[in-house]
Amino acid sequence: MASYYVWSGAAGSANGSSWANAYTTLTTALSGKAGGDVFYVSHDHAQSTAGAVTITSPAPSASNPIKVICVNRAGSVPPVSADRRATATVTTTGNASITLQESAHYDGITFIAGSTGTTANISLNSNNAWYRLDNCSLQLAGGGTSNKIFLGNIGVLAEFNNTTASFANVTQSIGLSGVLKWRNTPSALLGTIPTSLFTNAAFAGGDIECIGVDLSAAGSGKTIVNATGSGISVVYKFIDCKLDAAVTKASVPSDSAVMADFIRSGATGNYAVHRARYPGTLTEETTIVRTGGATDGTTPISWKIVTNSKSYYSQPFECPPIAIWCDTTGSAKTATVEGIWGGGAVPNDDDVWIDVEYLGSSSSPQGSFVNDGKADLLATAAAQTSSSATWGGSTTKFKLNVTFTPQQKGWVYARVKCAKVSSTFYIDPLITLT
Repeated sequence: MASYYVWSGAAGSANGSSWANAYTTLTTALSGKAGGDVFYVSHDHAQSTAGAVTITSPAPSASNPIKVICVNRAGSVPPVSADRRATATVTTTGNASITLQESAHYDGITFIAGSTGTTANISLNSNNAWYRLDNCSLQLAGGGTSNKIFLGNIGVLAEFNNTTASFANVTQSIGLSGVLKWRNTPSALLGTIPTSLFTNAAFAGGDIECIGVDLSAAGSGKTIVNATGSGISVVYKFIDCKLDAAVTKASVPSDSAVMADFIRSGATGNYAVHRARYPGTLTEETTIVRTGGATDGTTPISWKIVTNSKSYYSQPFECPPIAIWCDTTGSAKTATVEGIWGGGAVPNDDDVWIDVEYLGSSSSPQGSFVNDGKADLLATAAAQTSSSATWGGSTTKFKLNVTFTPQQKGWVYARVKCAKVSSTFYIDPLITLT
């Protein structure tokens, strides 16, 4: 492993051996080097070119990436932790994109692509590469309507920590494929906020997980996940993220393999939940709730499920799992989940039902399943059980219940499935075991 210095203002021999003799661009600094090398970038590094920039790490394998770290040029030599900064810039002007290739760990670098009115993208797009960006910023400065931050490609993992994204036109977005893990970023969105922040890339599937990211700059008229189009599979998960109360979390997916979940992510309350699926959507509800039902400790809650014209028995809307610990073994237990809807009569067991997973084997942790839906595709539907529970709205109360015999102590998971076309169900996300 070798170390090199990078500073746009250096006037020496440009061999990277010291600040005086530093490379003046990251592109030349990385050329011909090896995996595991470290590149110290000066805090006042301001690299700017009129042409496209491709920064290629010499580490094609994620097992031995390079490290590119912004540091105080007036600090220790070699730099130490106290010297870390986040002020170095790599900029292109005109119709000039920035591309990061192969595996690398960047810390404190701001990448700025394009200038007013131009078409310029930022791409992390090498196959089977790993990228980690700490304290960085990806900024689209060109106002081109199709400009994108492209994250990932086939086999790519990108990890962002305290890394922001900036845009210059409402039609721009983050185009996704591969795997993205975005963490711990206050005020994550800068510049002009896109109408749709995340869009599905057209060439590969993706898995996106955002935890502790502040996306609240996207407000009314904005959508976090545009889940339409492209015909690919993408899974979006937003956990403990800050959102504006007026933002649209996700559009209804136009493909069954595009899924979006927002868990404890919203403007207020630790009970916020949203699920977008091809057959419908689920959101938290605080008015039509069951007396004595689920609560976050202060606010009673239920789940509001709205199915659409694509929902049917073979492909129902599936709620997130509701969990309860079971200490009983060898004796029958009955799991019950309460619900209400405005259908005029108790729904049938092919309209809504509960699927319960439990530990039914004493010799292995393989899950066993039981449900109160109709027996099979050819079975005749029957009415679910009516309920006398007290709710704060809607009309027809029902309960979903199944009996099973656990053979090991452990978690029991109940998944409510809603299949009735174009219907609204309210489900109390609380299991009782009797």
